[in-house]
Amino acid sequence: MTGTVPDRMHLKASDENSANFQIPDDIDWHMLDKSKFFVLGVALFSGISATFYPVVVLKTRQQVLASSMPSFQLGLKILHSEGVRGFYRGFRISLFGTVPARVLYMSSLEITKSNVGLAARQMGFAEPVATAVANAAAGLSASVV
Repeated sequence: MTGTVPDRMHLKASDENSANFQIPDDIDWHMLDKSKFFVLGVALFSGISATFYPVVVLKTRQQVLASSMPSFQLGLKILHSEGVRGFYRGFRISLFGTVPARVLYMSSLEITKSNVGLAARQMGFAEPVATAVANAAAGLSASVV
């Protein structure tokens, strides 16, 4: 892409037909609106966690039972004795631990990907190779954090 990319790109109905509007090929860390990135990231992650948390509760309860019980039967037992809230026992505490970890993970992933990708392109690597190296380094660094 030629020219400079503005810090924030806003798509409006009037911009859709404009010849000056360009979507960048690659979106780097410095181009992201950090508040939206983190708020939406936390909201989406929390939504996904809430969706699958009942399965985690079933798995955990099956592990601590003295005798084996099928998941469906255990789920009905939880529903009848504790209600729907029984499937979300401990969810708040789980989020308090995972939300900060997710923010650190995504930050280190995106910052590393942006910086390593830029360095690899400046060293003369082809775009696919630079992207692969950046993604590998970003995944490694984010996993270590």
